[in-house]
This record gives sequence, C-alpha cells and structure tokens, in this order.
Amino acid sequence: MKQKRISKLLGLVGAAALSVGMFLCPTTMLPAQAATSSEGVAMPYSDIIKWRYFAYEGKIYKCLYNYSTGNWVGEWVYVRDLPEGSDI
Repeated sequence: MKQKRISKLLGLVGAAALSVGMFLCPTTMLPAQAATSSEGVAMPYSDIIKWRYFAYEGKIYKCLYNYSTGNWVGEWVYVRDLPEGSDI
C-alpha cells in the first residue's frame, strides 16, 4: 500500500515539475516573438535592387540591377542628355 502511495506521489511531483519547466522555458516565447512583425523592417532575404547608370553618345541611361543575383531587371531607360562640356 505504501509502495503505491509513494509511486503516485512521485508521479504527481514529476508531472508538476515538467509543467513548471514548460512554462518557464524560454523557447516557448520564441514563436510569439517571431510572429510579430512591423512594416518598417525589411525582410532579411529580400533582394538588393538599385539603379545603374550608363552614358553613351552624350545621353544618360539607367536600368535596375539586382545585386543579390547579378542580373539586370527590365530595360534601359533614357534619362537625359549630358550637360555641355562634361567628360564622362
């Protein structure tokens, strides 16, 4: 009889210790932190795309360039004529 009572008591203590450990574990808070996002923060895996400029026969052209993949995005677009007397 005492053996059953001790094993039940140990089982209850073990279950209580596991449930307390589950609530105090810091990994239970990680999904809640990861789920929150703000619109001002850029995604860490977003591509880096910027304008590249090119001067040809007195005219300036621009085209988007993806620095992450090393590819051109879109077509070259005429911007304006170079100013008189500029050496580019």
